[in-house]
Amino acid sequence: MWNRRGVLAAGAAAGVVALTGAARPKRSATVAAGPLESGPLEIVTGEDRFESPATAPAGAVTFRVRTTGPLTGTIGIAKLLDGATEAQFRARMRQVFAAEDPADVIRASRELMATADQLGGAAPHPGADSTFTLRLRPGAYLVLEYLDFAGGLGRQPAPGQEYVRPLIVGTHDSGDRPPRPCGTLTAFDGPAGAPRFALSGRILADQPLRYVNAMRDHVNEARLYPVVDDAVTEADVVAFFKTGTGVPPIDFAGGLGTPPLSSGREVTLRMPMRPGRYAVVSWVRSLIDAQPLTAQGQLLIVRVP
Repeated sequence: MWNRRGVLAAGAAAGVVALTGAARPKRSATVAAGPLESGPLEIVTGEDRFESPATAPAGAVTFRVRTTGPLTGTIGIAKLLDGATEAQFRARMRQVFAAEDPADVIRASRELMATADQLGGAAPHPGADSTFTLRLRPGAYLVLEYLDFAGGLGRQPAPGQEYVRPLIVGTHDSGDRPPRPCGTLTAFDGPAGAPRFALSGRILADQPLRYVNAMRDHVNEARLYPVVDDAVTEADVVAFFKTGTGVPPIDFAGGLGTPPLSSGREVTLRMPMRPGRYAVVSWVRSLIDAQPLTAQGQLLIVRVP
């Protein structure tokens, strides 16, 4: 089955193979508060380094993400669910990326979603930072580099050596609010359950964009790729995701956005976008046929002024 590894092999560029999910089990218990930090929290990822905060306040927390190399740069936050361990999380992340048969993809995705709640994040480029803001409750979280689990797309570390770090959110509330967005992008279940995106407001370069996953019992992401040819239509992009053949109609090397969020979650992004057309797509695999949701029509082409 074609996926982003196939695109990379064809020379189109890298993303991160997204995950599908099932209903979320009960959350794990919170832990004691640790020292707090204020202001944007810095995450730096690269082929030879990974730096992330050890603690954070509760409430609205903003992370600034920087990558120093092409084999890293898809950062996410996750929270283990009741009874799950970090070792299980790492192993099941690898299983999702390694699965190829549709039944294996769906089974691995369900197992992962029984292990952790995915809260989104950001995908920067070398020299172009991104930020994301989440509302966090007190407890223990994980900060991870998704590309470390993606085989040939990332650094290819040995099992157990992936960039995954603990983050303790204390009981003190930051008192901050998420930045006011210029627009809200929503993933939702359309007619007959067909996955769709909707945009309220606009997407502006370097301005906050709120992304909400309103799909029922299904994780989803929002990845934004430049559309360099004005003749490209939404139908062209959907057709490419269905077949995985021909010249990609979008620039996979210029991808921005967020990795997966669990159902009911939201994240506010600030991305270094250039003026022009962008395709908002999802690589998340359907729980019905394991095809990317964009192959089922979840797509928007927008113009950033």
